[in-house]
This record gives sequence, structure tokens and C-alpha cells, in this order.
Amino acid sequence: MNSQNRKKRSLLINPKFQWTLIGYTAMIATLILITVYGFISYGFHDFVQIGNQAGLPTDHIYFQFIQMQEVTFNRVILMIALVIGLILLVGGLVISHKIAGPVYRMQKEFNDMRESGSSELRPIQFRKGDFFPELAESYNSFVEAWKKGKS
Repeated sequence: MNSQNRKKRSLLINPKFQWTLIGYTAMIATLILITVYGFISYGFHDFVQIGNQAGLPTDHIYFQFIQMQEVTFNRVILMIALVIGLILLVGGLVISHKIAGPVYRMQKEFNDMRESGSSELRPIQFRKGDFFPELAESYNSFVEAWKKGKS
């Protein structure tokens, strides 16, 4: 299989751009999760302080309950982080593919014209669902106007 066919079958068209985009979204999601975790952990700390202020002994069932709830919360937040990570990875690859695809298509068209030495412009078409369909429309309008000007 040549590299051209591999590019068509891969979600990674422009790995540097795509991984950077996924990295930024993962960083934002991580900051949000850390913030949520911090606020809820602070709440558990407050519950412990309330028990201490009430004069409860350290082995009281209240503190055991708070600890069990905190362990459960930690497990839930870990599962949420894993699910969000998976969603960001798959979703990021799909969305970035729909962005990188049209850019790659335009770049390929320009490179093909340069390498062939052809001054012949031809219309292009993006895949259904790709972003920036107006880019292809603008380019195709330019091609049409250019061909009319040459006639």
C-alpha cells in the first residue's frame, strides 16, 4: 500500500496539527477535572472539620462514612477522566480529520500543479462532512473565472 492510500485510510492526515489540537482540548479538560476534584475534596475536608468541631471521636462512624464517600468519589472522578480522555481522543481525531482534510486537499492540488508544471486549473471537491466547504467553493469560483478570462 503506498503512502497516498494510507493517508486516505488514516484519521491522521496532519499529525502535528491534529495531536496539538487534541493536546489543547485534553489540557482544558484536565484543568476542569482538577478544579472539580479540588472543590469537592475541599467539601470533604469541611465535613471532617464539622465532625471535629462537633467533638466526635476520630473512630466515629461519621468519619468512616466520609472516608468511604471520598474513596467512592475518587473512583468516580477517575472513571470520568478515563471516559473523557477516550471521548477527546476519538472525537479529536474525527474533528481534526475534518479540518486537516480540506487543507491537505488544497495543498495537494497546489503541489500537483507545481510538480506537473501545468497551468491548467481544475475544480476540486472535498469529502462530504469536511469543514470549510466554502474554501473549495471559493477556489472553484476562481478556477471558473480564470478559465473564462483565458477564453
